[in-house]
Amino acid sequence: MGSIVERQIFQKNMMEIKCGTVWKLGSVLTRLKPSFGSSYDPNLGICIQDIPGGSIGEVYEGEKVIYFSENICEDEQNELSDIFYGDTKKYSKNYVDVFLDLDWKEISSESYIFGEIEIKEFREVPAPSLYK
Repeated sequence: MGSIVERQIFQKNMMEIKCGTVWKLGSVLTRLKPSFGSSYDPNLGICIQDIPGGSIGEVYEGEKVIYFSENICEDEQNELSDIFYGDTKKYSKNYVDVFLDLDWKEISSESYIFGEIEIKEFREVPAPSLYK
């Protein structure tokens, strides 16, 4: 079974936050036939941005996760966790904007697929004619 991961990394003063969402199931869509199939390693996965035209399609059973470098104090970890999970009324923006407002710099934002995958071709079905 494959997983899809969206991950962001933020840094500030030699501290780091890794956060994002992990979905147990999902799909990646592209209009071009993928060429990575023969070299794909399910243990390593592939960055979705490396798939020409690739984008995340349907996703199921998502879980938000956040990890901190050891040099972030517990109080700051708790506040950042509350922001990330939306458990605070102190901030009304999404967590990315709040982290940036708090002087965290976004270093990367990438999406990956891991595990077993199945590549399928879907042909678009023309829309049915509309009648009055």
